[in-house]
Amino acid sequence: MYLIDVVLVNRFPLLSLTLVTEPLRVANREALLKLFGWRLLSPDGKPVTSSSGFTLTPDSNLDNGPSDAVILLASYGAEEAAPSDLTPWLRRRARDGCLMGCVDTAAVIFAKAGLLEGRPAAVHHETFNTYRSEFRDRPFTDRIFDFAPPRCSSAGGVGTLDMTLAIIAHVASPGIAQRVEKVLNYQPHAPETGQSLFDRDHTLAAVDRDLARCVEIMQNRLEDPLLLSTVAGMAGVPAWRMRRLFAKYLGASPRDYYLGLRLDRARDLLRNSHARIASIAVACGFEAPETFSRAYRNRFSVPPSRDRDWPSRTR
Repeated sequence: MYLIDVVLVNRFPLLSLTLVTEPLRVANREALLKLFGWRLLSPDGKPVTSSSGFTLTPDSNLDNGPSDAVILLASYGAEEAAPSDLTPWLRRRARDGCLMGCVDTAAVIFAKAGLLEGRPAAVHHETFNTYRSEFRDRPFTDRIFDFAPPRCSSAGGVGTLDMTLAIIAHVASPGIAQRVEKVLNYQPHAPETGQSLFDRDHTLAAVDRDLARCVEIMQNRLEDPLLLSTVAGMAGVPAWRMRRLFAKYLGASPRDYYLGLRLDRARDLLRNSHARIASIAVACGFEAPETFSRAYRNRFSVPPSRDRDWPSRTR
């Protein structure tokens, strides 16, 4: 039996826990034998509360003997939720040769433990840019999941199911993994890229290459926004055509879309970093805090200061 220790820290994502354990249960059922076993651990063995407010009592603390794999689940405030003795324990398990997996913001705990050297971890798109800016060696990748033993990772959400299916295929067989997919009525993401098979033919480049170039230029210049005429010139697209493409495919003017990209980036930073609001405004191309606050309120219906507190109030 392949034994997996699922480690939970406070505010862990309950969905990800289900997307680890339920596919393993189905794999056992489909194989007609117990291929997989799992234990729920918390650092001190005490009950832990999920990001959605459900409290679970684990099977044990970290001192619970050997296993074949370790999967760490974390969500909001991962660094604050992880106790100091978790890092050395993770390092020991990695030295023992365990398959080491991290889900969502658990990637930052792995990074600080030195477990991502040579293999970056998938992280949620909301935290990707923030984490990349904090770590010079950039041990993160903007993918839905990644599987490269002895490491695996998930950006969270349904991507955790893809990671678990990859474990099942690796330990049992691809056939068992495919049967689990069918039982769960799930269409997996593409293993080569970590991107959704559903999305492969619906990228902006597939819709219109000129539009894709314009958006890429905007995304690369959020801190120092370009004039729209400059964007069009760099993309080699007449300004009138750029306006028409944005209206047709994105339902917005180039100006509003560009502003939305900058504000979405600001929201990610507000919720996933400790940077000052004034610094975030500058990082997203706003010279005046008042202009930033007004634009932010117009888009999200709350001021930046209130949005920063949102996870702690609602999770």
